Amino acid sequence: MTSAEIQQKVKGNPAAVLEAMTAYMRANKRMMTFQPSKLDIARTILAAQEPKPRIIVELGCYVGYSAVAWGAMLRDFHAGDASTDIKIYTCELDPKFVAIARQHIELAGLSDVVEVVEGESGESIRRLHAEGKLAAIDMLFLDHWEKHYLPDTQLCEELHLFHNGSIILADNTDMPGAPEYLAYVRAGGSGKPESLKYETKTYMAPESERGPVSHNSFTHNES
Repeated sequence: MTSAEIQQKVKGNPAAVLEAMTAYMRANKRMMTFQPSKLDIARTILAAQEPKPRIIVELGCYVGYSAVAWGAMLRDFHAGDASTDIKIYTCELDPKFVAIARQHIELAGLSDVVEVVEGESGESIRRLHAEGKLAAIDMLFLDHWEKHYLPDTQLCEELHLFHNGSIILADNTDMPGAPEYLAYVRAGGSGKPESLKYETKTYMAPESERGPVSHNSFTHNES
């Protein structure tokens, strides 16, 4: 089957797009994407939330695999709702990956739900907030450079984007690891009066998901 035939077959079908991307990932072991087993865990976490999440910020879009998954999840969670205020802002520094991610998101029929934001993570968060697009975050997904996990989390606190019940999912917390971030959230946060408190749990994906550059644990924090 040609590339054009595959695109026509999966067009407008997020599940089919994810399936095709998963098959490609497994044939090309060096792709650094959020693994399907982790997405299953994440879906269980998000599905348990009441009210269901509506606004997701993802730091580290790469080629758009997880962004397509978040968009499909939110549409599923809110199927039949009269409101259409669901949105994923997915941030990516590399313009080449931005272009690829936008193509995948458009192919999945999710361009109205998922917006790819080009630029450095902290600057992108500040810009979205300043433009009035981002007033609150129901789920923050950290999957970029681990050294930015803590500063970007603290930036969201500074901008008052988190609320009681907000979730942070942080991937790659074991290798190469994000020790400062983990210490912060495991301590419950800054400890300042009236600051949000974090509850933390670490999940392990099956060992079969561990590839040459993939990692098999991620941390779930709830404020």
